[in-house]
Amino acid sequence: MNTINCEENCNLLDAKALGNWGEDIARHYIEKQGLKIVTTNYKTKVGEIDIIAKNGLTYHFIEIKARRGVTHGLPREAVSKRKQKHIKQAAMYFIRDLRAQNRKWKELSFDVVEVYVHEDLKATIHYMPQCFL
Repeated sequence: MNTINCEENCNLLDAKALGNWGEDIARHYIEKQGLKIVTTNYKTKVGEIDIIAKNGLTYHFIEIKARRGVTHGLPREAVSKRKQKHIKQAAMYFIRDLRAQNRKWKELSFDVVEVYVHEDLKATIHYMPQCFL
């Protein structure tokens, strides 16, 4: 886990703003891990993928969950089996597009990034690669 300072009063953010802020933090973190972001908020008729990143020939389909606490469970628990199914189906649309462009891939990874926002204006990031199949 890594801790990052929140530049604004994170306690005042509504749920949508908190999610957007969490995605921004996660993008920066993912890039620092050496992954190249291919696209964000990839939308299909079956669902959306927050971030698609690449490392060599491995594509990472990343779901971001930001929370102020664990009162309602861990952020990763919000990535239900149903949500995982939608992410996997959306990933197949992306793979279809890769094939159409004659681009190659070797592996797929379905990852989750948890962003915990603390009252002291810091955020803790927990990156879980290959979190589900």
